[in-house]
Amino acid sequence: MPQPSKTGVAFLLSQIGTRSAQEFARLLAPLKLSPADAGILRLLRQTPGISQQQLAQTLGMHASRLVAIIDILESRKLLARTQNPEDRRLYSLHLTERGTETLAEIGNIARTHNDLMCSGLKAAEVDQLASLLHKIAAAQGLTPKVHPGYKDLKPAAHPRTKSRKPQP
Repeated sequence: MPQPSKTGVAFLLSQIGTRSAQEFARLLAPLKLSPADAGILRLLRQTPGISQQQLAQTLGMHASRLVAIIDILESRKLLARTQNPEDRRLYSLHLTERGTETLAEIGNIARTHNDLMCSGLKAAEVDQLASLLHKIAAAQGLTPKVHPGYKDLKPAAHPRTKSRKPQP
């Protein structure tokens, strides 16, 4: 059996990555969440009490962009901001009970998504692919479990916000 060529690997990674992102967004749509929202909630579960500034650093995004996203998640009662007891200038972020329940739903969606994306592979091939992708991610200097797209993320308009046209 001939060995596959390295030619086109970057394109295939981009093609599959785009398809995977589209599929995950489609699966999250019933929850009215974006993949970015899901990632932020996951990070809050892993680091309860993290400050907004620390979260922005972890995500590699500007803190002012994160504030708008946090505002929306807080308005949906998925997270709570509390004053940091050690530094009153900072706010600590915590999942609410509703946020924890939503994160459980996201976990089910993520497992379904993973199964869909790997549906053409045997279990051993999935393990091999994951191992190779981890090597590529490390060689590219990517932060484990943090999507590099956060640094370019623009906050979505708040669902209750209507655009206002200037009055003549």
